Amino acid sequence: MSAANPFYQIGHKMLQIAVACDMDFPEHLHDHTEIIFVLENQLEVNINGVRKALSAGDCAVIFPEQVHSYHSPAANKVYLLIFDNSLVGSFLHMIKKYCPLNPFLGADILPEDVKLVFDRLSALIPENNTDFGGEAEGRKLLSVAWIQLLLALVIPVLQLEKNRKPESMDLTFRLVAYIMEHFQEPLTLELLAKELNVNKYYLSHTLSNSLHMDFRQYLNRIRMEYAMQAIQSNERPLTEIWMEAGFNSQRSFNRVFRDVAGMTPLEYRKKHPCTSAKSLGEASV
Repeated sequence: MSAANPFYQIGHKMLQIAVACDMDFPEHLHDHTEIIFVLENQLEVNINGVRKALSAGDCAVIFPEQVHSYHSPAANKVYLLIFDNSLVGSFLHMIKKYCPLNPFLGADILPEDVKLVFDRLSALIPENNTDFGGEAEGRKLLSVAWIQLLLALVIPVLQLEKNRKPESMDLTFRLVAYIMEHFQEPLTLELLAKELNVNKYYLSHTLSNSLHMDFRQYLNRIRMEYAMQAIQSNERPLTEIWMEAGFNSQRSFNRVFRDVAGMTPLEYRKKHPCTSAKSLGEASV
């Protein structure tokens, strides 16, 4: 995955944008808004169980706390934009109370200026740098203006429905949310079933139907994505990384890593990512 990880990186960032290549990430969620614009070829996006193949010029809008995933059937390139609710201004009520009935917008109905907004935001935010120097405040204000313009362009062509509150969300939401929060801890299907107050066999069936993989495969994939991002982001020893990711041995880490990435962790560390994410830090906007 070339872009900075949309779940692990965004936690302390208000705004993150990347040109991502060949994104492939399992079901996850976060409390930021996410907008994807396809630049080249196709990207498969799954939002709340609805899967769509997006082509160049298409867009997907993901409101906070929606379970979503990506899959790249072939080489592609996309803009990936993730931003905090504090940046959306008067659109906050819509984003908190509603969600898109159809979050996929084709190039035929998408306002042409959407691509321009992505280009401008990408140019405003320095690569691998949250220090804007003397122009910091001006760039932050411009970033907020472009974010709100983007929402003004896409929200009118979205069909919105009233959002369900988290406590009434289905089992898929609850299990993904729990694993996202606790994947670094020792986890078993039995423990997860107990925490969610459901039968473990029913939970296993739900996992298989909703995520198209079993509990262990999904947990390992989430841990792997964390480890891959850590390897891309810093030079810490691999032992620290696999332990922090939740693996119980280097042997299991190496096996899962090779299965997912098709190479060893050392080989992966030597491989440079396609592009670097650009982000705006926590400083007041």
